[in-house]
Amino acid sequence: MGIKYKSVAHGLDAFVIRAVNIERTEAYKAFVKADALRLSNRFRESIKHYLCALMMDRNNYRVYKGLGISYKAEKEYDKAIKYLEQAKTMSYFSADIHYELGLCYMLTGNFCDAIRCFQHTISLDRTNINAQVQLGVAHECIEEFDMAILIYHTIIENNPAFLSAYNHLSALYMSLGDFKAAGNVFSQLLKINPSFNKAYLGLAICFDKMSHKTRALHFYKLFLDKKPHSHHGEKIKKRIEKLTKQKSRDNSGNLAVI
Repeated sequence: MGIKYKSVAHGLDAFVIRAVNIERTEAYKAFVKADALRLSNRFRESIKHYLCALMMDRNNYRVYKGLGISYKAEKEYDKAIKYLEQAKTMSYFSADIHYELGLCYMLTGNFCDAIRCFQHTISLDRTNINAQVQLGVAHECIEEFDMAILIYHTIIENNPAFLSAYNHLSALYMSLGDFKAAGNVFSQLLKINPSFNKAYLGLAICFDKMSHKTRALHFYKLFLDKKPHSHHGEKIKKRIEKLTKQKSRDNSGNLAVI
């Protein structure tokens, strides 16, 4: 005859080891304190308590994750990657671990590893828009520009209010010299958020690069009206003055030809 249990839950409980001892209790206390310090941006202090927790209990993946994040904040990226990789091994289906690991690989220039991590993050959590943006940036870094553009467009299509994707996409188009496409992105952004003043400056620069002086002047002036104390102010005023003179000469030349 086997052992009889009062319920299924009672039966399952018999197979769960509940070893309560001082070490585990103290390890948990150290972990909680370390987490609190990390969340208050006291990263160096948190590391000490994470390590104490690790000495007493090496089975808590959250300790490895916390250590990794704190070391990343302290710019000790090799250590951060070491502990985050261990956390990933212990809890492979935690999307945030893959994301933090991806950021570390980005910061160390290991872009292919970063892409792999961000892809895992997205496969586990499709709502993580930041991971999607970082995936686009990583593709930019290895000059896979078409892939980056596709990613940014997809983010915008699915999350039209997410401004960061517009910023990255317009900046990428400008760096590639496609000012018409960049201008279209700025225009799209202003339809979503008319108070995003930098888009007016972006449009001005795009029209300026395409030699559309009238439109460039319009948007430069519009930007200064909205941001009169911008640190770009003096430079923009000089550009407006130069464009105005060029436009005046162009008009004089056209009259002479007539």
